[in-house]
Amino acid sequence: MLIDGVTAILLISPDARALADFYRNVLDLPLQDEEHPGIPLHYGCDVGGVHLAIHSNGGFQGVPTRNGQSPAIVLRTSNVKAVFERLSSSGVHTTGPTDHGFGLIVSFRDPDGNCVEILEEYEKSLEPESAAGVRHAKS
Repeated sequence: MLIDGVTAILLISPDARALADFYRNVLDLPLQDEEHPGIPLHYGCDVGGVHLAIHSNGGFQGVPTRNGQSPAIVLRTSNVKAVFERLSSSGVHTTGPTDHGFGLIVSFRDPDGNCVEILEEYEKSLEPESAAGVRHAKS
């Protein structure tokens, strides 16, 4: 295989501080201020072995995105119901939780419009019913 793994997910935002505050306050991500030589202040943390960082789009050296549908950022949880309740109480419009056969997913758009999905995978031994109590059909 040519690719060995995922190192980082970078979100490029017109208001990086506000987007970082959203992820801190709503999803409890421990985003910290980060500074590296030649790179403006940004916010980052490690999530499941992958670095998640939010950078300002002002002066960002990456390739601009096209006007297409954004990729989905999928974050894992052990309690999708609690995440759904937190999103709802924070005024975030969600879709789900929906059963995808391998787990339950709550989907929403963050303040920048990025598609974010929160996944609670079914445990192999509990596949017919998740911890959230939603049954799904066996194939």
